Amino acid sequence: MTVQTARAAGPQPVGHARGWPGAGLVRGWPGVAVVSFLATVLGWRPYAWHSVYAGIDPSWEVGLAMGFNHHLQWGPSLVFSYGPYGFVDGIYPFYRLTAFLSVLYALAIVWGLAALIVSALRPSWTLLPAGVAAWAAVAIAPSRTGSSDIAAATALGLALAALAAGRGGATRAPATADWAEGQWAGTGWAAPNWARARQSRAGLVLVGLLGALAGFQLMVKTNDGLLTVGLLAVVVVLGDLGWRRTVPAGCIPLVTVFFGGWLAAGQSITNVFSYFRGSWSVAIGYSSAMQYSYGRAAENWYAVAVCALIVVLFALSVQRKPRRYQVAVMLLIAGWLWAVLKEGFVRHDQHDLTFFGLALAAVLLAQVKRPYVPLQAGAAAFTAVVFWLALGNVPVQLHSPGATTSAFFDDVGEVMGAPGFGQARATTLDQFLSTGDALSPALFSMLAGRTVAVEPIENSVAYDYPELDWDPEPVLQSYSAYTSYLDRLDAAFLASARAPERIVYAPWEIVDKRYQFFDPPATLESMYCHYVQLAAPGPAQVLQRVPDRCGPPVKVKTVSTRSGAPVSVPSEPGKMVVATFDLGAPLSAKAEDVLLKPPTMSVTLWTGQAGPANYRFIPGTAGDDHVVSVPPALGYSAAFTPAAIKKLALSGGGWKPGQGEITVTFYTVGLGSPLSASSPSGAH
Repeated sequence: MTVQTARAAGPQPVGHARGWPGAGLVRGWPGVAVVSFLATVLGWRPYAWHSVYAGIDPSWEVGLAMGFNHHLQWGPSLVFSYGPYGFVDGIYPFYRLTAFLSVLYALAIVWGLAALIVSALRPSWTLLPAGVAAWAAVAIAPSRTGSSDIAAATALGLALAALAAGRGGATRAPATADWAEGQWAGTGWAAPNWARARQSRAGLVLVGLLGALAGFQLMVKTNDGLLTVGLLAVVVVLGDLGWRRTVPAGCIPLVTVFFGGWLAAGQSITNVFSYFRGSWSVAIGYSSAMQYSYGRAAENWYAVAVCALIVVLFALSVQRKPRRYQVAVMLLIAGWLWAVLKEGFVRHDQHDLTFFGLALAAVLLAQVKRPYVPLQAGAAAFTAVVFWLALGNVPVQLHSPGATTSAFFDDVGEVMGAPGFGQARATTLDQFLSTGDALSPALFSMLAGRTVAVEPIENSVAYDYPELDWDPEPVLQSYSAYTSYLDRLDAAFLASARAPERIVYAPWEIVDKRYQFFDPPATLESMYCHYVQLAAPGPAQVLQRVPDRCGPPVKVKTVSTRSGAPVSVPSEPGKMVVATFDLGAPLSAKAEDVLLKPPTMSVTLWTGQAGPANYRFIPGTAGDDHVVSVPPALGYSAAFTPAAIKKLALSGGGWKPGQGEITVTFYTVGLGSPLSASSPSGAH
């Protein structure tokens, strides 16, 4: 018997919970909104404001907020893995406006994700179990990752919902297709034309939301923005709504949000290209430069199992669906999984928690039929358990609803003007100062009235002392200048008329076992040429800008060698010696780089002080000048002066010892004596 016949012959299912799709819709969307909002509140972070301290992560986080507050120009003046709205990744009381935007962004992203999960699960799970599952997802995922990464899961949910809505709105879709895979199916009612038209319009709205999210994500975090654009492209190309409608529906919000947000942040339209140029360089160099593993081997196998479960669930969700729809969904999942695997496992410390948190959301976004609900619930439970195993405990959000609710209303109330924000900001300042950012009166007097950069990491010092005229190098933290483009951007800045008059330089030696005097190489050479030491109080030195004191480079010799073979460094008394490296990589290493991360590369240095020492080597800056010895004319204190390198050897990168081709070229550079700090010629 056909559906139409059954409809005519059987009783009209008006008012039935599942039999009247109109009633289900009326009850459904308000229900989804309320339940997902409750999940968001109960899954909120369980404290009103983060505790901060002087260090690598808080320093770039406050640097992003300062860049927005100071209207620094992204592209020519500031480059990082985050963009002009990157501060929304975390909720910090640095400034009221940045805190307000961060809370608003987190609320929209997390509530949106919860709503998408509830909508996906409700037809098979019913509303309240779907809400509980959504609460678990939005409690676990944000507990160990930033809002911008959560947005990647929200983008996946929007893309999947847009595809499903488009399939129901297509003219060639079966009569029982619907907007939630359950509103009309099994009711004995055929979906009328008005319902398909309404679903088609809903699909276009979802495409528009995905485009708007992509536009904003491009200004928050480059890789998440590119991922969202990729998801949008799949929906536009393979969706059933027709590209003539989906292209404007997605692209107009994308372009409008991007350029509107760009101008609202005080950015110049002329800097858009340089912003994307720098952001692209950060993105493509990340795997090679920042990849690391801390021995969390069990998490590798957990990830394999979770990926397999996700693929199985989505394969089941597209059973007996049109081939075009099946291809689109599986392509979305494959691309999304690849992106979040790289996010979690390129730098394999606790970044893997980001992967497991986002994977839990993906598990719950699969729209499976009722017979497969136990499998989906089991997959969600398994993913949550391996998250807890990787974390070492159960997130507070899952057992302290009172704390999360209180923190949510504190966050929202204080950024809206309620008392408490000022005290939170004062506490943040005290925490920075008490953990290492405090400047002595003598040191502060050297910086007052001058443009100042705090390198290579501690931008938080400039936040603590707003009287200082902050003028940072373009790459927000110099360990991120890991490509030749980024390194030379910083080096050119220090050689330009825009360079700061003073630099507070406090080198760190803990960034992935890198050699601090190669990190980044050309930038340090430029600093040696244009800055002399004014003082060296404690672990930091104060540098003063002077006219260029370096001569032109003169080639000394070129050596062709193999992986692991030592190369002698020429000695040139009274001159600075620099080396450049021309490297090749085997095809297998390039493939590993694309799939996840390439093999690490190392440099062994013989300085004659305590035998050979091994360090990480950054292939992206291999062709830049690496200072291997300096003359006494540098004039820096011993702690800030690189030891003369006698021999060096490169290894790894996919080559076995004795393989590969490495070309090392040495140059000498004349270096003048330091000018007197009180000399007029030493002024900027």
